[in-house]
Amino acid sequence: MPNHVHMVVELPETAPPLIRTMQRLKGYTATQANKLLARSGTFWQPESYDHVVRPGELERIINYVLENPVKAGLVDEWGQWPHTYLAP
Repeated sequence: MPNHVHMVVELPETAPPLIRTMQRLKGYTATQANKLLARSGTFWQPESYDHVVRPGELERIINYVLENPVKAGLVDEWGQWPHTYLAP
């Protein structure tokens, strides 16, 4: 998506808490994006919608993420979106 990111990941039980993982991910990606864009300063907005997927929700959430560029009218089929990565 041009203005936000959707991710579905499985963290191992030994991973830091989700909030810490997201802080690290956002910090790293913000630094890299700012380098690529030759800019500095805040990259991500402070809010986010991070949550743990409850049992029985995974397939619905993955489908939502995959279909998001289609619903936004950016592509006709989810597989056409060049920034989609789906791994088992």
